[in-house]
Amino acid sequence: MARTRADGIARIVTEIGTPAVSVVALCVLCGIVGAPGAAGILWGALLAVFCGVVPYVVLEIASRRNRITDRHVTQRSQRPWAFAICLVSVLAGFVVMLLLDAPALLMWALMTMLAGLVVAGGITIVGPKVSMHALCLTSFFTLASLLLSPWWLLGLAFALPLVVWSRLRLGHHSPVEVVLGTVLGAAVTWGSWLLAPI
Repeated sequence: MARTRADGIARIVTEIGTPAVSVVALCVLCGIVGAPGAAGILWGALLAVFCGVVPYVVLEIASRRNRITDRHVTQRSQRPWAFAICLVSVLAGFVVMLLLDAPALLMWALMTMLAGLVVAGGITIVGPKVSMHALCLTSFFTLASLLLSPWWLLGLAFALPLVVWSRLRLGHHSPVEVVLGTVLGAAVTWGSWLLAPI
């Protein structure tokens, strides 16, 4: 019974910490910081559609039609297809935002996400299955600490262990894979911050 309860909690934490949630939050944050008032929220929402919502919906539909095992794409062999979907959607967002002359911070966020997808996808194809839950969560809190306040790192210290525990508990990742996701999330965000238009 205790095992079943723990597994149920792990599934809830995994859903709350799904990459789409972190990505949408990151997009909205960049919109609010990158443009004043309601315009910033709208910019962030538009970015979130391409970077978070569209990939999530496509993976959900593929899962329901049994094209993939689940929307978290736990099978390593199915991940190249999932990464391709995300890359195409983010690239489409990049083109749209470029044509609309989006604020510089949002363009920077798009390029950072593209870099993260390429690095994580490349490693996953040839090596360990990078935890995108850990990568996206770490990226969001790292960016929030850079844009708003270092105190946001306390949020990471609280949320990351819970999400990592859930992924390990459900058997969806190994310790190496969640550590790799965490390190890549921090490294890509910090590294690209050197080029941020702030």
